[in-house]
Amino acid sequence: MENGIEELAKLWESIVPGESVLAEYDSLVLPYKGFHYLISWAREKGYHIVIIDVLDTLYLYKTQIQLAGLDANLLDSVDVIKIGGRLNVGISRARLPANDVPKLLKEFDLVYNSHLSEIECEKSIVIVLGLSKLLLLAESKFEGLMIIDLLIKYTGTQRRTAFYFVNVDVLENSSHYLVPLLEELATTVIKVTRARRGDDTEPYVYVKVVKAVNAEVEGIKIKL
Repeated sequence: MENGIEELAKLWESIVPGESVLAEYDSLVLPYKGFHYLISWAREKGYHIVIIDVLDTLYLYKTQIQLAGLDANLLDSVDVIKIGGRLNVGISRARLPANDVPKLLKEFDLVYNSHLSEIECEKSIVIVLGLSKLLLLAESKFEGLMIIDLLIKYTGTQRRTAFYFVNVDVLENSSHYLVPLLEELATTVIKVTRARRGDDTEPYVYVKVVKAVNAEVEGIKIKL
């Protein structure tokens, strides 16, 4: 898969600073591989990494990385803002409750801006894991839209590039209207799907760019 890894690195290189990148996958896809490659690439390029971890999703990813025999130690030094959950991975910079969405969004705004303002690195990436879980916690369409509105607020911040890993099965079965809103928000949309041969699934996935502000990468398909 080395060729696929190299192609994925080129894709990350094509992302314009300040973009919001949406990585969509379904419940039968293990997204840890793309996440691991993204973290590895960002560290190699000198990016400061911040992970927004909703309800211990980062712990789940780390477990999958370890089971796959990949290096999970690279997660030990990343900054993490936890929303709910109780399992710590990385360096926890803040822990916010998940049971009150309006209060959470207000506190998150303060914590997020305060933390990132202290970062001396000229470039950083923010990776949001478990966003679909957070949207499920919204008790109304209004609260769901409040979460989307907060994401829009940070789009275009030149020193920060945001990556959202989202299980679309979860949202399409509960709040299907949120998926098109997330796709509208994102400047680049990547779909990760299981490869199939007839009725059988293959032991790899395809990463396809279905929307991109950089027209040169729109439509590319990578095998991992």
